[in-house]
Amino acid sequence: MSSQRPTTSNREDQENPRNMASEYLLLIRNTAWQKDFSAAEIEKVLEEFSAWVTHFKNEGTIKVAVPLVHRGKLFESKDVIVDGPFIESKEAIAGLIVFEADNFEAAVEMANSATCLKYGQTLELRPIATEEPERTALRANS
Repeated sequence: MSSQRPTTSNREDQENPRNMASEYLLLIRNTAWQKDFSAAEIEKVLEEFSAWVTHFKNEGTIKVAVPLVHRGKLFESKDVIVDGPFIESKEAIAGLIVFEADNFEAAVEMANSATCLKYGQTLELRPIATEEPERTALRANS
């Protein structure tokens, strides 16, 4: 993954992901978006989204784009392992995309163009940190 740093030395700017050219994560939410769709409609939506992903992969913007199985395990502590899904299907993570953008605004623009938004899925956009935010905060306070 990229380890690009902010181009400014101002600590406030370094903590603001809007000033960074970097990698971003899109979490695709809603594992039940298709519940009221026919098989043909589901196929059309999936083809449309695949074309969107392929466009950005061919451009070199998307590095990873994968669907996720709806069941898994949650690890809460050393002795607790719970089978899932764990939350409402509209909030469950259906897939993820890792991509590069010049800045946060460009990342927002790309996310807003996702075809899955038209069909009930939601996206969570997160900048990928070059280090743990807790470590950055510790260094800022010392």
